[in-house]
Amino acid sequence: MRWRGLAVLLGALLLPVPLLVLISGQWFARFKTPESTRGRVVPVLALEQRRQLPTWHQPCRRSDDCDAPLACFFDRHERGLYCTDSECVADSQCREGFACRSVETWGGEVLKRCALEGSRREGERCEPLSKRHERACSQKLLCNDWCGRPCQPDVSASCPEGFFCPREGGPDGPSCLPTCEGRGCPTGQECIRFRLGASVCAEVQGMNCQQAPCPEGQECVTHASPETAETVRMRCTPR
Repeated sequence: MRWRGLAVLLGALLLPVPLLVLISGQWFARFKTPESTRGRVVPVLALEQRRQLPTWHQPCRRSDDCDAPLACFFDRHERGLYCTDSECVADSQCREGFACRSVETWGGEVLKRCALEGSRREGERCEPLSKRHERACSQKLLCNDWCGRPCQPDVSASCPEGFFCPREGGPDGPSCLPTCEGRGCPTGQECIRFRLGASVCAEVQGMNCQQAPCPEGQECVTHASPETAETVRMRCTPR
């Protein structure tokens, strides 16, 4: 009887497990990106075509919520997700002071947007599709976290001294990224690594968790804004 009671109790405890697995699987499936959508370039639609799509500029959670061929786009300036098409296919379709640039949606589609051309120079930190002149790259430069000219990974001469061309890049392709590896830094600064292999000399605020590893279960987070890229904030956070 004692063992029978224990078995009943154990069964009661384990009964919700399959249900939780099923529910969590369905929940994550709502946000899962079909591989068929990755890399799809969203076209520019005529005004009349947009009017015929009820979801155009309506809120969404993923591109399946949008009428084809729209994509679900996170607009950091409006702080929200909505269904939209591309704005351009060439610079000539953007007003003066803007250039046609690609951005990848959370669903993996590629949207073409008119991006502001700003004052950030090559090797300076930037913000993609920024509406602030002081955070956007100057003419003919791409923003892959850092302003840089387009380059070819197999052609070392495609980047100037102090830069390298990564194998990976943004939707518009790779661009020259800064590097301080093996070059040394001024007193008070350290060579800090960023995404895509970029590295710059900067003053560290907080613990340099690239040199002193984080405790188990935590990861090193590095943050630098375009205006204060010479100062990097670092900390360990739970994974």
